[in-house]
Amino acid sequence: MTLTALPSRPAPNTMSTTTDSGPPNLSRWNLNADWWDQKLLDGNDMFLELILPTIDELADVKPGQRVLDVGTGNGIVARRLARDGVDVLATDYSLGQIENAWRRTQKSAHAAQIAFEQLDLLSRPALDDFAQRHPEEFDLVTGSMLLKELSDLRPLAEFLPKILKPAGRVIFANLHPAFHKPGAHRLIEVAENPDTGVQEIKASIKVEKYLNIGPVQSSALRGQPEPLIWFHRPIHELLEPFFDAGLALNKVREPSFSNGPDPSQAQSYHNFPQIPMQFIFRLVRLPGQ
Repeated sequence: MTLTALPSRPAPNTMSTTTDSGPPNLSRWNLNADWWDQKLLDGNDMFLELILPTIDELADVKPGQRVLDVGTGNGIVARRLARDGVDVLATDYSLGQIENAWRRTQKSAHAAQIAFEQLDLLSRPALDDFAQRHPEEFDLVTGSMLLKELSDLRPLAEFLPKILKPAGRVIFANLHPAFHKPGAHRLIEVAENPDTGVQEIKASIKVEKYLNIGPVQSSALRGQPEPLIWFHRPIHELLEPFFDAGLALNKVREPSFSNGPDPSQAQSYHNFPQIPMQFIFRLVRLPGQ
């Protein structure tokens, strides 16, 4: 396992409310990194039950192949993929996240297969430099829960064909934009069943907005030290930059929690088995791109 030489983690800045996903989200992630690492460890229920099994299904990797994990966080997906015998380069914009991912990965049996590097997905110069160092190198690129934090998807979309091998694949996992915040909200109703006379709890989703929602501040997990700036996109806007860059969609999955309700928390997404929590899609590099 290697860690590319990095500058020291910057001191926390005063939190700006500017709806730009660069310095404000970077500052917030550096403040959130340690809390996030301790909260997620090697994956919460969303990762363990929805994201990781779907990535396992769609990745189709073979030992010795090369994988780039962007927005790696504390390295959950990178460590999972390394179990399949691939070599992973895990990147993140936040030094705090990279440091925690590196420390946690040292305990992994597959640590030697994972390297770490800082990468800003909004900086075209940084992406161009990376692409020049890794031309057509990767069989697979993965990214989990990061697209909503990017103010512009085009730099990332245009970068991908440069570092993918011919017919290389990309998998992105995101909260489902149609059924989750910021435009959708959970409703809990208590109603008496007229046939039994027993009170029942009914869970549903109320969608107030979908097409046009501006940037919002949101906490990924309750208790998070600092909220993040999220950039909502309806599905067509989410996919179009990648299509324009010469990538084609060839798989979509919409997993939900299906292992039974959670009576201890009425608001838990485990109580919404018919509502997909994730929108996970796979792209492939088209010939000639």
